[in-house]
Amino acid sequence: MSNILGIFNIGKLALFANQRALAVTSQNIANLNTPGYSRQEAVLQSTSPANDLPGQIGTGVQVTEIRRVFDQFIQTQLTSEQSTLGRLDVEKGALAQVEAVFNDAQGTGVSQSLSQFFSALHDLANNPQGIAERTALLEQTRSLISQFSTANNQLQQIRKDLNGEIQGVIGEVNSLATQIANLNGQIRQAEVSGQNANDLRDQRDGLLKDLSEKIDIHTIDGEFGQVNVTVGQGTPLVESKAYTLQGVANADNSGFVKVALDLGTGSTTDITSSIGNGQLKGLIDLRDNLIPGYSDRLDRLAATIVNEVNQQHQAGYGLDGSTGNNFFSPLAPTVTGLSRNTGSGAIGATVNNPTLLTFDPYRLSFAGGNYTIQNLTTGASSTAAYVNPTTITFEGLQINMAGAPANGDTFEISAHQGVAGSMALATTDPRKIAAASSAGGVPGDNSNALLLAQLQEKGVTALGGSTFNDFYGQTVGQIGSDSQAAQHSLTAEKVINENLTQQRGEVSGVSLDEETTNLIKFQRAFEASARLITVADQLLQTILDMKTT
Repeated sequence: MSNILGIFNIGKLALFANQRALAVTSQNIANLNTPGYSRQEAVLQSTSPANDLPGQIGTGVQVTEIRRVFDQFIQTQLTSEQSTLGRLDVEKGALAQVEAVFNDAQGTGVSQSLSQFFSALHDLANNPQGIAERTALLEQTRSLISQFSTANNQLQQIRKDLNGEIQGVIGEVNSLATQIANLNGQIRQAEVSGQNANDLRDQRDGLLKDLSEKIDIHTIDGEFGQVNVTVGQGTPLVESKAYTLQGVANADNSGFVKVALDLGTGSTTDITSSIGNGQLKGLIDLRDNLIPGYSDRLDRLAATIVNEVNQQHQAGYGLDGSTGNNFFSPLAPTVTGLSRNTGSGAIGATVNNPTLLTFDPYRLSFAGGNYTIQNLTTGASSTAAYVNPTTITFEGLQINMAGAPANGDTFEISAHQGVAGSMALATTDPRKIAAASSAGGVPGDNSNALLLAQLQEKGVTALGGSTFNDFYGQTVGQIGSDSQAAQHSLTAEKVINENLTQQRGEVSGVSLDEETTNLIKFQRAFEASARLITVADQLLQTILDMKTT
């Protein structure tokens, strides 16, 4: 079509093509500061040439594709790293709160109260008959009990707050999954007709990145631009539709929620243990492992103080001549049956021999007509036939079993669980404080008070040979170390994330200089195309004028 109409057509196609290219450039400039936007480009291609003499002649230009400038590998890495970033971020925040619980810098923490408690014991040893010293010791003991209770309550509150955050994140995951499923549908609708859903894909990538920050995900590309999302060990979250996560109260974990996936089959699947990263992983680990570990050490310290002080106090005599009295309320071991138990076994535990207590956790289970009691720390165990009722002693505990436990029934036993929150004085009468070692020594004998005061420097087997203060210091040091490790890991992860973001920007980011150059280039091409039509029109007019003359 090498005639004048052919020139008209070439000009027209050039106008359309450059107009589209200008529109793409305008879209890039408009989204210069849009997070997650990928630069687009119009792919220009010459139209099929026409056969002519002396050879083929071009027929114009067309836009064959508007494509997204994008590197899937970098985007996948960036999405994956969000999970680690999300997990470390929540760990850092929560551990900072835990550090504040054990911060004795203001002189009001457990460490300070523990020192003041033993200082009061020393004062009593210096004046064993003094009512003022005895009253002061009771006051310092109340302060120590209060500090343990406060620390315990604060840790439990942090766990409750984390549980609330988990439920919040579950809601956010559901919202993001629904949005991704909706975009999947829109992208499919666009691309099944041959279009590139560039902006929709950018929006979906942003949502996948946000979702990955909440929970570790895996994605699989499907037909027509759809993406399937799985969580945990391949459990589907988004396919042609989004499935729903639920927070289900777990009776075996203080009623805190576990994460369950509802696939619409009438039942849910517990995926809590298979969540490997993201904010949910961090929150669950903090709630169920890290903070309970710190609470356990606090309980162990409190229980050891109660046990050691009571043993020594029972050996002494008060001003009223009484002996064998506890200073603190005695330990009350806890027995917790798992929710899946089906039998009618009744289990109780008391302290049989305080000198043998290890303060390790124990598990009592029933199978095949036998029972097994096991120390979960050392692995030591004892198995025998169960007869209703049965009473055994094991590492300082007396365990009473009665009723009809079923096969598989399991009970958790602890001599120290919850002691930090339940410590109490056994007496409020200062005269009953046993400062003397014999009835004949009252009131001037201070030998038992000295032995009580010397407990401050005693290494305790249940604390790994550490003194009370050393054990508390080790706990504070462990928390500080965990917090610093989380901080350092978060800082390193942010650097990785920034590098990946920079790499993505180098590939997909909008360069204002480049777009300005393109703007001028396509503008000039558009103007030249218009000029081409004008020239063709003038040529045609010249021919028409020739016919007229």
